[in-house]
Amino acid sequence: METTYRVVLLDMDGTFLDSRGKGEIPNEWAYEAFKKSLRHYGITLSIKEINDLFLAPLRSEGAEGVRKFCKIFGLDSDEFWARREKDVIESKIEAMRRGVINPCKGSEQMIKYLSEKFHLAVVSDSQQVCVDYALEHFNLKPYFTIWYGRKSDLESLAKRKPSPFYINRVLHELNIRREAAILADDSSVGILAAKNAGIDSVLISHNEEKRMKYEGEPTFSVKNIGELRMLL
Repeated sequence: METTYRVVLLDMDGTFLDSRGKGEIPNEWAYEAFKKSLRHYGITLSIKEINDLFLAPLRSEGAEGVRKFCKIFGLDSDEFWARREKDVIESKIEAMRRGVINPCKGSEQMIKYLSEKFHLAVVSDSQQVCVDYALEHFNLKPYFTIWYGRKSDLESLAKRKPSPFYINRVLHELNIRREAAILADDSSVGILAAKNAGIDSVLISHNEEKRMKYEGEPTFSVKNIGELRMLL
């Protein structure tokens, strides 16, 4: 399939980096990091409570969701968020060092292939320091022209997908027209971010059941990153 794309933007977690880990509990390293943050304040929560009280509001409301969580336990939201970010960054980097987090199967070969045809960029909702570390640790940095994660301050949550903020930043810095860009992402918020930026998108659905649950219409859909070769 011939395209006129000049840049391929890749999400990181779930797209080319398998951040779920190797244990029975997906993202166990992240839950343990959050429990460490809570212990500092003498708080103990189960995974279900973390999901319901913290992660669900965080995903739906961003900074306001974090503030609501902190209000429940009488915490200073900026102080708590700074501690949470520090703990999760340290835990994620350690998980990469220990081999708990690794590139998705076939992603290294696909990134090399794409880099020979297009500019490559990363737009991730992970912290910038984690994106930097992942590209360096897995020897992927030479293949990317530009990469962005988010800052760790509470206000920067507003720039997460589905906001097109970092997509727009990449296009501006590379001076590339919207019709010449495409984003590959494994999440519905990523596909919506591409739509909000006015660019094409590829949903990496991993399996048919998951694909059925996504809202929004990607330009293309594949089961894994290796199938991008058929499209790009």
